[in-house]
Amino acid sequence: MASFTRLIALALAICMLSLTGCSSQPTPTPLPTATATPTPQPSATPSPTATPIPSSTPKPTATPFPTRSEKAPGETFTKVGNVAQLKGEHGITGKAVVAGLQTIIIQGFTFDGKGPRADIRLVKGRDYQNPVAILLELEQHPYEGVLLLLHIPSSVKPGSADTIAVYCPETGQVYASGTFH
Repeated sequence: MASFTRLIALALAICMLSLTGCSSQPTPTPLPTATATPTPQPSATPSPTATPIPSSTPKPTATPFPTRSEKAPGETFTKVGNVAQLKGEHGITGKAVVAGLQTIIIQGFTFDGKGPRADIRLVKGRDYQNPVAILLELEQHPYEGVLLLLHIPSSVKPGSADTIAVYCPETGQVYASGTFH
């Protein structure tokens, strides 16, 4: 039995010695292989409907210099510095100032933009259907306290107009008006 015990001890020693030189090695990761199935492509989505871009309030521009065909006027329809207050339907408010011989500034112009298309015009008295000049056609969107710079044509002579109006030609309705003082 002693020899059998020695034999087992010797076998264990050999096993132990053979295992000490071993260390754990990571298992290699297999490299990806080409597959016969193609990569799926995204399906076509319907193109979105174009949303209209709202137009913005026109930015004020400088009064143009007179051309050779249009000389600068020596006078305008009323005194420079005269003011007209606008207040009326569709929330219209604003202060119109004759700022120069060819310029009217409307400060704090507000309009809800609803209703048929309207314009800003100069008239004599209450003759709204026969304007002396149409200064601006308003776009149908809200205006909130904006500054409008309007060009007075040189054809507008002294005394030819005394009122500024926001007028709807389609219905003949005066949304707001003010007399210059």
